[in-house]
Amino acid sequence: MNFYYISYALNLAALYMIAGIGSSFSIKSGDLNIGGEGQIYIGGFVCAVILNYLKNLPSIFALFMAIFCSMLVAGILMLFCALLKKIKGAVILLTSYIVSAAIIPLVDGLIAGPFRGNSNNLLSTEYINEKFRFISILKPGPLNISFFIAIIFCILAGLVIYKSSYGRQLCIYGISEEYSKFSSFNTTRLSFSSAFASGAFHGLCGAFAICGTYYTCHNGFYISMGWNALTCALIARSNPFLLFPTSLFMSFMVTYANRYALYHNFSFDMSSLIQSLFLLLIAFPIFSEGKKRITSK
Repeated sequence: MNFYYISYALNLAALYMIAGIGSSFSIKSGDLNIGGEGQIYIGGFVCAVILNYLKNLPSIFALFMAIFCSMLVAGILMLFCALLKKIKGAVILLTSYIVSAAIIPLVDGLIAGPFRGNSNNLLSTEYINEKFRFISILKPGPLNISFFIAIIFCILAGLVIYKSSYGRQLCIYGISEEYSKFSSFNTTRLSFSSAFASGAFHGLCGAFAICGTYYTCHNGFYISMGWNALTCALIARSNPFLLFPTSLFMSFMVTYANRYALYHNFSFDMSSLIQSLFLLLIAFPIFSEGKKRITSK
């Protein structure tokens, strides 16, 4: 049994759970966020830069500031999308993707320019100090404390969505915005808060990836992470309680598919193939439900 791949898959599941919570909030609100990869990227970049600037400060304070700023910046990106919806009626599904597509080359340019590290030939920031790195608990792989933090966040997010008045209002708002308005819900608060939460959790995913897996923000570390997390949320029906098994399933599938591709010299990306396959399978119930509604009418 290769403990490295088990540790890697469990660590990847933690990242999927964190980003999946963000996707779940956006799905429940009815404003799907498909710009997760850009938000993960900017979150990781902000975390790496702040930790390098605060390397002389106590680790707890520096980590708190870096993670808080990562969540804040990614959340603000989604707040901007919610603001466009409020002012111009723009669809968050589209604006989240457009903003993400604009952020990715911007961060690429910053990493290749003023924030590029000089330790190696990789396009990346400086490596963070060892005191900021999450300690591996299943060596030689990268599994760390973020796995247990992710489980706790899934439980808390599930309680917020299904056991609080805010969560019930959010679910109703996601089903019918007009009904929410007639029910005197504060739809502006629901829209902005769910958008911010979605972006913030994606930013947290990026920060955890830097502190627990890569230790530097390098070009392209976010690839497939946001889409796979969205897939996990869709499989779980946007239920945070179910993100744990779906994230485990997806992470082990991706990890061992990539391992198989590596050992057998496949020239294509197995992770993207699995992602597209599951998105296709998820789409079938949507189409079948739509067909039933049409025929019933």
